[in-house]
Amino acid sequence: MPEIVPSDAVIGATLPGVDLGRRVSSTLLDSIEEALERYGVLVFPDQNLTPRQQVAFSRRLGTLESYEYEDGGLADYPEICQVGNADGRRISFSPNTPDGELEWHSDHIHLPTPARASLLYATQVPSRGGDTYFACMYHAYNALCSTQKAKYEPLTLIHSVTGLRDYLQEHGDYTEESLGVTPGTVYGCFPLIRHHPRTGRAALYFGSHVTIGVQGWPPDETRALVRALTEHSTRLAFQYRHRWRKNDALLWDNRRVLHAGAYYDIDRESRHMFRTTIREDCPVV
Repeated sequence: MPEIVPSDAVIGATLPGVDLGRRVSSTLLDSIEEALERYGVLVFPDQNLTPRQQVAFSRRLGTLESYEYEDGGLADYPEICQVGNADGRRISFSPNTPDGELEWHSDHIHLPTPARASLLYATQVPSRGGDTYFACMYHAYNALCSTQKAKYEPLTLIHSVTGLRDYLQEHGDYTEESLGVTPGTVYGCFPLIRHHPRTGRAALYFGSHVTIGVQGWPPDETRALVRALTEHSTRLAFQYRHRWRKNDALLWDNRRVLHAGAYYDIDRESRHMFRTTIREDCPVV
């Protein structure tokens, strides 16, 4: 078993001494999978990953998404999406002011097949800002009253990249590359309450901006619901805030956490990260 150091928050743990660049044994991989569900976010500090090594480890976790170069993809490694402002490209999902509204989401929830997990590796980090926030959706669900749980149980939500586009135009640094797909062409429709296939635990599953509808509801009621869900689910008691260090690698479970990027000065600071995204391999129920 690897050493696991839980954070002081309700989610998050650090696994010091694990080298993701080496061949990870099946036993270690099982331990990582178990810890991922238990803690939601795993921090692997002091990595020295090549793109090939990151892809090789990520592929052990499942099928990887591919990205076109214009959408942030890395030449020769389409499984990697570059995030940040390297090479003159600005691919950021953070607000453009220090007090800007955060964009809470689960990766690829806007696609018919969402993301199961994501691995983000930092090669350059800003001197200030650029943190990533995570919120535990197990705790968010458990904190609902019985009336709310009964109301939310039958709901199916509609998610679209158009919601993210609207957020970026108003609050973020917007380019078409920030979106990865043509707005409005695909949708994800999933239950608001989903159950983790590993444990059966219930979690809330939505995004603060990418969620654009509830099946059978008018738009104004959807907006009110999403606002209420966001306020409830992202309270500080449910959060882990990661302050990046160069060569950190973070693996998180999109089935049970939301995340959001914090502001950094994209015109003066450098932030460069490589993300691999593991597709969901079970029905979202």
